Amino acid sequence: MNQGNEADNLNADSYEKPKLPQGLNILTILTFIACGFWGLVTLCMPLLYDFLLKLMNDQLGPGKDLTAKKIAEIEKGKASIELMQQNAIPLLAIGMIGLILCFIGALWMRKLKKDGFWLYVAGQLVPIIGGVVILGTDQYQSVGSLLGLLIPIVFIVLYAFQRKYLVK
Repeated sequence: MNQGNEADNLNADSYEKPKLPQGLNILTILTFIACGFWGLVTLCMPLLYDFLLKLMNDQLGPGKDLTAKKIAEIEKGKASIELMQQNAIPLLAIGMIGLILCFIGALWMRKLKKDGFWLYVAGQLVPIIGGVVILGTDQYQSVGSLLGLLIPIVFIVLYAFQRKYLVK
């Protein structure tokens, strides 16, 4: 009778919950931190728009020695920020939807659910696609904005390498 209990215990141990791989653990923790940070940034964007417009107007003020090229760049930047101000509510909503999808996707991947990867990818793509639909492609003219696209791509690729561990 004692041998039967030992066999049952051995069988129970063989069905243990799979352990979270270290790479997936690190990626999800970084995602949670990024979601918190970008959530605050997204909520503060209307204030940031006002601040940036004030800086640009100060640069265009009297007594500033600017080249025609620099003035044109500042005017183009002002027009872009004004467009973002006009569409602040839709951009805020799209940004928060993307953050929520990324957060839930990372949470599900911590539970080793395959669908978490696709939620995460959707969360990364929704703000990019929404931004292009609302603002057009002019927002992706600078090196900084292109770098902003590179980070989500890198994380999607890193998560894709971890998909083999998602078993549910």
